[in-house]
Amino acid sequence: MKGTLIITILLFGTLLYGQSDSLEKAILFDKLKSKEIRQDVFAETLSRWKQTIQEIGRYPEIPLDQNKQAHYNFLYEFPAMLKDKLFARTLEWLAINYGLVPAYIYNNAGDGKIVFRNSIDLVTGNTCTYTSIITIKEEKILMEFINIGYQTYYEGQYSNDTWVPERTIEFKISQVFPIILKKSTGWNSNLALLRATNQVFNTEKENLRDYILSYDNLYNF
Repeated sequence: MKGTLIITILLFGTLLYGQSDSLEKAILFDKLKSKEIRQDVFAETLSRWKQTIQEIGRYPEIPLDQNKQAHYNFLYEFPAMLKDKLFARTLEWLAINYGLVPAYIYNNAGDGKIVFRNSIDLVTGNTCTYTSIITIKEEKILMEFINIGYQTYYEGQYSNDTWVPERTIEFKISQVFPIILKKSTGWNSNLALLRATNQVFNTEKENLRDYILSYDNLYNF
């Protein structure tokens, strides 16, 4: 028991909130404890995993809610900006960037809520689909991304003289991890998918923030 405790501490340290490298390794360790995998398989997999993470630089951590679902939260503060102004500028930003006009999204100025479904192409060749909830109050905006999934399109092609028609595969972000239990040949592509997801949502929240803050300078003529 003591040896197991020491191994756990050395391998994982403090588990981070959300889907992380520590949780990936903890899941692998659980397989060892339940005797679903042998010690040699555990050691080999862990060694290969550490090398993969070292090569990419860092595990792309995904924030999870209490139901273990991916849930991004970004809170902005805009001192001295009234709710009505923030609400109007957010609607303008959605119309300019996505063509999402108020008639096609849920928006309620009274409770400061804007809700919409959208998709963004990722550098991995996948399309990321998501629901965004924007809550606006005096001097503050909370931007959330939930119901995250992916679509991958495959063109029609011949395989051994058999025509395989074009198809689109859909899957949820929760199906991507734990990556460490999947075939190691797919680790890099799955890690790249999570990294691209993080990048696109962080970029989106920065774009909205920059648009609101630069609005007066852009239209001061």
